[in-house]
Amino acid sequence: MMLWTVDPAARDAKLAHKAMKKQGERYVWVLIEVACASAPDHLVAVRKAYREAYSASLEEDVAACPLYKDPLLKQFLVRLVSSYRYSGELVDDELARAEAAELHDAVVARKQPLHGDVVRVVSSRSKAQLKATFERYRLDHGKAVDEVLEERRSDQLAAVLKTAVWCLTSPEKHFAEVIRSSIVGLGTDEESLTRAIVSRAEIDMRKVKEEYKARYHTTLTSDVNGDTSGYYNGILLTLVGPE
Repeated sequence: MMLWTVDPAARDAKLAHKAMKKQGERYVWVLIEVACASAPDHLVAVRKAYREAYSASLEEDVAACPLYKDPLLKQFLVRLVSSYRYSGELVDDELARAEAAELHDAVVARKQPLHGDVVRVVSSRSKAQLKATFERYRLDHGKAVDEVLEERRSDQLAAVLKTAVWCLTSPEKHFAEVIRSSIVGLGTDEESLTRAIVSRAEIDMRKVKEEYKARYHTTLTSDVNGDTSGYYNGILLTLVGPE
């Protein structure tokens, strides 16, 4: 309820601050979600709320975070949280073709998914332009860029890039995965489950539920219902809504 009732920008600022104090892929996810899964103006509001709450900028705290050892990973995260993307639908097809080739060269040919070209493209282009670039990649190379990155999931940089690609172009895929991974196995990752449902309840929960059902052949509602109880269960199911 505390996450649900607070202002969304203040909530995401708090989540980002907390994520930088814990190690692991799930906490890197939080920064990528804040930077990529919402509108550019929301990220600006988050940065403002972060400054007011912690007397520091989000980007400088990411840059100074000792948990991010890999300099390429740190550079990528700093660029993501400090970006301000064009939010319109205008697309340059020639640019999409050229940058699809650059991405293929980086991700496949050089076996290094986060060198300078990838950081520049993914951290600066509009969501519409990135969708066009990723579609051109699929047409030219016979496989979607996120599928290629998924095959290299054991590589932290590839996994982080795949998360950013999903959050930028189809966030329902990412949040369906977050919810599923928080439920399967022993125990429940209540922190991740709560964050995913609260943050998407008023944005794209319908798409998240559709993606969840298509991928896992069960409903999000039934899995939440089977893994939680009491008032917590009631609040989550209210936010999820009917299937």
